[in-house]
Amino acid sequence: MYFVCPSCRTALRVDPAKLPRRPVRYRCKRCGAVSLVQEHLHPRVPSAPAGGARPEPDVDGTVYHHVSDLSQVGVPRASYRMVVEVTDASGGRRELEFSDARITVGRGNVHLRVSDPLVSRLHLEIERVRDRVIVKDLGSTNGTFVNGRTVSAEFVTAGDEIRIGNTILRVRVEIA
Repeated sequence: MYFVCPSCRTALRVDPAKLPRRPVRYRCKRCGAVSLVQEHLHPRVPSAPAGGARPEPDVDGTVYHHVSDLSQVGVPRASYRMVVEVTDASGGRRELEFSDARITVGRGNVHLRVSDPLVSRLHLEIERVRDRVIVKDLGSTNGTFVNGRTVSAEFVTAGDEIRIGNTILRVRVEIA
């Protein structure tokens, strides 16, 4: 599971076994913003406390679950596909479609093979969480960059540029 900071949109891996059932405060390691995090798929409707006081504000942090986890709790599964546009150093461009929720990118035995000497054999993982996409560097030598920033894991949108070595990737999700 991943927690996404509402301020800087950095995605950080969260061990679900360490999350208590009650909301907890979390300080983002990148920007220092404090959020409440809890393990819920949908926002809670705040209930009015006794005495007519105003209800507590809803939780502003989010914990995202893998798509397979959502099906276990009865959330209907939509049919999504991930489209990855690859531009190599020479300007050659290709578009590939994936129905898998998670793909790996690199020079080795991966779902999306890139012939770039600056890309590690197992460089990057792209995961679709419903209609959103998170990219995760898998300990590559030269790093992963989103819009010019080094990232270890981050949610990306359709217009974001993901650079690994001399290769540029753009990812979007389409409903099939």
